[in-house]
Amino acid sequence: MTTPRDLITRRIARQARLFPELDIAAPDVSGLSTQDAALAIAIDHAVNRHWLTLVAVAESHLSRSWDDLEFKLQAALLVGVAQLLFMDRLPDHAVINEAVQWAKDNVRPKAGGLVNAVLRKVAALRAERIAEIELASPLSPLPRDVLPLHDGRAWRLAEPVFDENPLHRLAQQTSHPEHLIRQWQEKYSDEVAMRLALHSLIHPPIIIAGTTDEQPADDENLKPHDEDGFAIFVGPHDALSGFLAAHPGARVQDPGAAAAVMATRSLRLHCIVDYCAGKGTKTQQLAALHPSAEIIATDVDAARLATLRAMFKGHDRVRVVGPREIRSHVGRADLLLLDVPCSNTGVLARRVEAKYRYSAESLAKLVNVQRQIVADAFALLADDGRILYSTCSIEPAENEDQAAWIARWHRMQIDTARSRLPASLPGAAPQTYSDGGYFAILKPGGHGSKKVTTRSQGR
Repeated sequence: MTTPRDLITRRIARQARLFPELDIAAPDVSGLSTQDAALAIAIDHAVNRHWLTLVAVAESHLSRSWDDLEFKLQAALLVGVAQLLFMDRLPDHAVINEAVQWAKDNVRPKAGGLVNAVLRKVAALRAERIAEIELASPLSPLPRDVLPLHDGRAWRLAEPVFDENPLHRLAQQTSHPEHLIRQWQEKYSDEVAMRLALHSLIHPPIIIAGTTDEQPADDENLKPHDEDGFAIFVGPHDALSGFLAAHPGARVQDPGAAAAVMATRSLRLHCIVDYCAGKGTKTQQLAALHPSAEIIATDVDAARLATLRAMFKGHDRVRVVGPREIRSHVGRADLLLLDVPCSNTGVLARRVEAKYRYSAESLAKLVNVQRQIVADAFALLADDGRILYSTCSIEPAENEDQAAWIARWHRMQIDTARSRLPASLPGAAPQTYSDGGYFAILKPGGHGSKKVTTRSQGR
């Protein structure tokens, strides 16, 4: 009989082969009970969010390099260390015994001894639970024996397992590639880089947008968000779909993601093309914000396109079309929304796998993809139409530089633009949370550009 730990350890062994290009699909827990499925998903989440931290802690108790271990042995250690450090309500003996037995059965008998030794040392590391670590400005490097947690608490470890170098140490403590934190330091400051790294440890709240007067402010499922028009869903997770069905105007959307479309609220639009519509959240927002506009949505991914068709089936103003059919709408768009694929560096708390695959090479490829999307979609724009370019990235190469490129090569000018960094830190109230991202609205205007840019530094 498959246990949740066996299922996830096998999955993590496959992920170890792929790392840093992790499979983002949810684990298949259909054969497990509700309780076991929840445990499996929680372990998978903990490993993926803290992968590099787990490696650093495990490797500090190994006599050889992590990369010298078989993928299955890596998986047994990752799953075990994740439970001991980040799921401490689980009994140590259950975690260790099952990991040891799994290694014996799936690697080789002697592998169980290595797993047993490492996991017992890791369990002994948990010297003290710190109720709250100081995250106020100015931020100083965390000590080598501190492991920060998502809720603002931390483990004081029995020995300093993290690196002496502050940059490498922060990368280990928050599970980021060192080059990504270094880039943030160079772009912003040491303090902002630390805030960004710590932000990605947060378990993000479910944020609801599009609430209406039909939803009373005292609804027990909602608590107000710091930004007007948004609320935190605090009901049980399995009640979310029912809540959304009962309130058709509501949608799950972060203020950072919603800001791009909100910036178009003063425009009088007749035809909107959502060219990279994805799951349709911004399409929903456009339909609500521009009740007189026809909206044409498409996506190149077949699965996402099917989701869009199901979501907007029977809608009186939203038409979902395939990538070929979209060409029949050349020259029609008063607004062309290009919510392009990006590095996701503004949403790393939600897209935990994205930080591992970030590199100069992957960024360069994304920049080329984004420019190709602009070039492919540009013909859809009406003569006096506007482009709404948006990302969930905080990288200038994908944001300000791309807007300038569009203006230069497509004879547009930047009417307005905004970049925002992710807000909130571990332990802060959920209503302070928001993702980061960027948008620019461009209008026809020749080679010049008028740029009005504001930057939110987060909380």
